[in-house]
Amino acid sequence: MPPLIVPAIISQSQSELDGMLERLKGKAERIMLDVMDGVFVQSRSLDFDFELPEGFEYEVHMMAVDPIERIQAIASKVDIAILHVETLQDIETSIEQIRKLGLKLTLALSPETGVGIIEPYIDEIDSILVMTVTPGKYGSAFLPENLEKVRRIRELDADMPIEVDGGMNPENALLAVEAGADVIVSGSYILRSDDVKRAILELTHVSEASNRRPSEKSNN
Repeated sequence: MPPLIVPAIISQSQSELDGMLERLKGKAERIMLDVMDGVFVQSRSLDFDFELPEGFEYEVHMMAVDPIERIQAIASKVDIAILHVETLQDIETSIEQIRKLGLKLTLALSPETGVGIIEPYIDEIDSILVMTVTPGKYGSAFLPENLEKVRRIRELDADMPIEVDGGMNPENALLAVEAGADVIVSGSYILRSDDVKRAILELTHVSEASNRRPSEKSNN
């Protein structure tokens, strides 16, 4: 099956957010909202009381030192909480808090964080996000070595949804899908495109290229 393509939004104002969501209407099922506090990461984004229209599934990617408090404030607006393990004092307690809010939970790994920290909790979460860039802004350099984490997670759990976020153009998305990812998050490639529908389709079709590769290699 083709990967799910999730556009990621970085925004400084409600009007900017509205414009991005309008461009994506009818073209994407799920949206990632990148909330950044200027502390956990250098940049700020969606650091205001934003409003969201119906029509999308929303996952909020908390890049902040106080993720639980921020999630609690917006829980009624979103569907999925993405928490960086680096920001959690107690992962088990954080899982319980998110469940009480009625949200699905994704644990995120920054490039410097290994898979081992989340292994004890795999049966308690809904998905895992592997960052393949240093988080905090559009257009950061792709770090392909982080795809080894995707392979390790897939070994641990054949059915766990794995998202990959960072530098996801078609070439890098193909590498992520081949490693075992089934959700591709892309910010700049989609939202800086003149044609967001075409950009999403280009990312969607990377699985077709992946399926062709074995036969191509066997013919060489």
